[in-house]
Amino acid sequence: MYETLDTPTLVIDEEKALRNIQQMAAKAQDQGVVLRPHTKTHKSPYFAQIQSAHGAEGLMVAKLGEAEVMRRAGFLDQSIGYPLIGPLKEARLRDLLLAGVRVRISVDSLDGLASLKRVFQTTGVRIGALIEVDTGMHRCGVEDPSAVLSLAQAVEEADGIDYLGITCFGGHLASTYDKDAIVGRIREEDRLLSELARRLDDAGLHASIISEGGTIPAAFLDELRTATEIRPGTYIFNDVATVASHAAIWDECALAVLTTVVSRPSRERAIIDAGSKTLGLDGPINGSYGWVVDHPEIRLTRMSEEHGIVQPVDGRSLDLAIGDRLLIIPNHVCPTVNLHDFAALARQGQLVGEVPIEARGLVQ
Repeated sequence: MYETLDTPTLVIDEEKALRNIQQMAAKAQDQGVVLRPHTKTHKSPYFAQIQSAHGAEGLMVAKLGEAEVMRRAGFLDQSIGYPLIGPLKEARLRDLLLAGVRVRISVDSLDGLASLKRVFQTTGVRIGALIEVDTGMHRCGVEDPSAVLSLAQAVEEADGIDYLGITCFGGHLASTYDKDAIVGRIREEDRLLSELARRLDDAGLHASIISEGGTIPAAFLDELRTATEIRPGTYIFNDVATVASHAAIWDECALAVLTTVVSRPSRERAIIDAGSKTLGLDGPINGSYGWVVDHPEIRLTRMSEEHGIVQPVDGRSLDLAIGDRLLIIPNHVCPTVNLHDFAALARQGQLVGEVPIEARGLVQ
């Protein structure tokens, strides 16, 4: 099937991706939560359309560049996860609002709130705001519950801004690959959200939306009882990390990098044409920078920009020849996708075309 493809290139199994989309939509429906998938994984209106056709209620984007691509594709219900700071960002948000996009913005500071207020003053369009709380990731987000209440009160009182609730990202849940430990951390996440929601209620600041980000907590949704909304992204393709975190199985990995063996310098080392500029540098996981499909005896042990070094697990001679092709599932699929302009699309064992990755590289 892949003989006509030059390498390295992304290959997406559309049937697996569709199955992943359908399964997550069914899970959200069964648990009674809103599904707002994060487009930062696929960065493609093509897949956003499929997600919307299968139960997604609006989209999550990371930054304004992604929001602008999705707006041009007709998606007008968007949640923007990144703090919008500065006049350049305010101008672009104004343009989105005037183009008809209904936005919700994550806020974790009075500075961020002030930006939203200025945008409202120049557009007259109301803006939804969610207070971002830090539940353990230690990235953006308000840590102290009293500070969360204070910021929520400020948002509630702000002219033109609609206080909607709270949002968080459970990325820290992936720092262990022990299933019992992951479940324990998700239960702790749920306890923190439940306590915070109670305190907000007591203060007259009911959180109508409690939004949880991440594929891992979404995979264990029955343990996450407080959230009213989930924002998984990686689930559409999955990767080595989601498999290692018990959030997926290998047959649910829908994207791989097709690569060619270009050199055999020694009996225990082969060189492929996929390096860090193709796969990204996340990892290693279990000693490898990706999973070599159908070759559990091989690890991708090292990469430079354009070269990948594959070696056997047991030190024996590699059964690979120059010209052989390998499929490699990335450790973290999101940065891998962001390195490519397009992906080959396979359906029912046939290549059916290319999918443009229209929001790739849009980090502003």
